[in-house]
Amino acid sequence: MAALDLAGMWAALTLQSAPAPLVLPWRALAAVTAVCAVLATASAVASAAVVLRRPVPGPAAARK
Repeated sequence: MAALDLAGMWAALTLQSAPAPLVLPWRALAAVTAVCAVLATASAVASAAVVLRRPVPGPAAARK
């Protein structure tokens, strides 16, 4: 969504003959992306660990 907004502003400025280069804060963008990746990985590992720690029901539990 932000890319669409930036493209719209750039197009409007270009139409008014005031072209402006798109400047993105690459360090902040990379930091946010890295934090999101770490959080996604940690939550996936945590949920998998919870599921794998549950005891597997034996054949006696299936008969009840």
